[in-house]
Amino acid sequence: MTVETTKQPGSAFCKHLRTRLVSGLLVLIPLAVTLFVLNLFFTSLTAFVRPVMRPWVGELPEYVLTLIAFLVTAVLIYLVGLITNHIIGRRIIHWGESLLMKLPIIKSVYSASKQVVDTFSSSTKAAFSAVVLVEFPRRGSQAVGFITGTIQSPQGEQLYRVFIATTPNPTSGFLIILPEKEVQFTDISVEDGVKMIVSGGMLAPQSYQICAAPSQTPCTALP
Repeated sequence: MTVETTKQPGSAFCKHLRTRLVSGLLVLIPLAVTLFVLNLFFTSLTAFVRPVMRPWVGELPEYVLTLIAFLVTAVLIYLVGLITNHIIGRRIIHWGESLLMKLPIIKSVYSASKQVVDTFSSSTKAAFSAVVLVEFPRRGSQAVGFITGTIQSPQGEQLYRVFIATTPNPTSGFLIILPEKEVQFTDISVEDGVKMIVSGGMLAPQSYQICAAPSQTPCTALP
C-alpha cells in the first residue's frame, strides 16, 4: 500500500519566496555594510573641512562643496604623510601622541585605534613571515599562530618564535618558543591569517595545506 503525498501550492510558494529572500539578503547585506562604512568614512573626513570652507565658497551646491572638501581633505592627509617622513615631523607627531596618551578618556580611544591601525599596516604584517598551527592551549587543540622569527637554544637547536593572537583583538596574545617538529607551517597567507583572527574565524579560507618549514624558499605543500 502506497501513500501518496501531495505538496500544497501555498507551502511551495512560501519556501520559494523564503529561499529567494535569503539569497537576496546574503548579497545585499555585505554591499549595504560596505556602503555604510564608506559613507561614514567619507562624512567623517569632510566633516571638519566643510564648515570652514562654506564662508569662502559662497552659495555653491552641496555636492560641489562636498567634492571640494574631499579634495582638500586628501591634500591634508598627503601633507601629514609627507611630514611623517621627516625627522622634525616625526618628533612633532611623537610629541602629540605623548600628549594624547596623558589625557584620561582620549588615551584609551587613541591607543585602541592606533593598535588596530598598526595591526593592518604593512610594517606589522611584514613582521609575520608565515601562518602556522600549533597545539595551544592544550594538547589536541590547534591555534593559529604567526612566525615572528627564530632563536637558537643553548644546545644549538633552532627554535621558532610563534605569536598567537587573541580574537578579535590581534594586538594582544601569547609568545611561545617551539621546536620545528611542534610547528605546522601552512600555505595560508599572513593577510588571510589576520582576517581569521579579527573575524573570529568567519573569514577563513575553505582549505589549507601543510607545508615544509621554509628556510630561504617559499613554503611548498607537502605531498
